[in-house]
Amino acid sequence: MKQQEAGTRQIIGGRFYNTNYYVTAIVASITTGIDWAAYIGGAPHDASYEQAYQFVADRGCKLDEGLARFIFPDIELPYRR
Repeated sequence: MKQQEAGTRQIIGGRFYNTNYYVTAIVASITTGIDWAAYIGGAPHDASYEQAYQFVADRGCKLDEGLARFIFPDIELPYRR
């Protein structure tokens, strides 16, 4: 998993797909020491891993908690409501 820091928000990429110029990513957005949420979404076709993760964290669709915890089982913080 790749990750990057953005202030007090940590973004962890769980999955990244780039097929036929369609980029899809699943990411966890963690507010350090508080909570987290997971998002899925598309990004520009020429986005790098880091750009796609940031784009989806900012604009993606939030996953339900059960699926998010399945993809990111090591995150123990409360899930963002």
